[in-house]
Amino acid sequence: MADLFDVAGALAGGCRERVDAWAFVSGFAASWSTPLSPADGFTLDEVQKAEDRLGVHLPAALREAYMLFGRRRDLVAQQNPLLDPEELLLDPSGELLVFRSENQGCAGWGIALADCSREDPPVALFSDRLPNSSRCHFLDRLSLALVETVLSEVVMGRWAQGRACQATPEVVACLEKEFAPVPLPSYPAWFEPMGVRVRWFSAAGLLLRLEPGSEGTELVVTGRTEADLQWAIGAIPGVWSDAEPTVTSAIDDHDLVLPF
Repeated sequence: MADLFDVAGALAGGCRERVDAWAFVSGFAASWSTPLSPADGFTLDEVQKAEDRLGVHLPAALREAYMLFGRRRDLVAQQNPLLDPEELLLDPSGELLVFRSENQGCAGWGIALADCSREDPPVALFSDRLPNSSRCHFLDRLSLALVETVLSEVVMGRWAQGRACQATPEVVACLEKEFAPVPLPSYPAWFEPMGVRVRWFSAAGLLLRLEPGSEGTELVVTGRTEADLQWAIGAIPGVWSDAEPTVTSAIDDHDLVLPF
């Protein structure tokens, strides 16, 4: 594990400011993929056209993310994509600005229109797996939700470098002893929002995620390299299988059908 970039350490302090979130995304991209470049963002004109179309001024956090890394499909559009500015839409109630969707339209992430005047508003999750396809609280700040997007989308793009096991008490004890908790608040999984909440751990070159599984809680481990992954599965006393995404078909574009 020659790369010393560690997600938990890079997020120490919890990204109190938006600039901290964007600095994390920049460092993570350089370590796990390729560095950000000026070509990776949408232009101000493209963002403003979306605002004019919707009649909504986007929160500063969303504008900044679009202009910094909104075109980086490896970071934001492997499976459940951040919508392009031209794809932003309102839910049928007219109360929620939808900015990200599960790739088959089973769930989505949005911001209450009443909160769009805030620079870094809270994010809601809506899902057909909630009672009456309702919504629930996801994370307190949009910038944190976008950090979560980047982590999750990179993991989804690396299933070949991933393994999973049941999170037995022994596995969890080892995880909490040997790996650092990523200082993101726990949050509901889109595919089982009423189940256990998602938690992340890390080491250099490794991401480890506790999430709902078919038989309770599951641990999914992703390595930046195969050597990183093998080190982790040798250190954790689990019965390992290939990691399997909840939705298996990756997207080629954003031709999405939302759940309304």
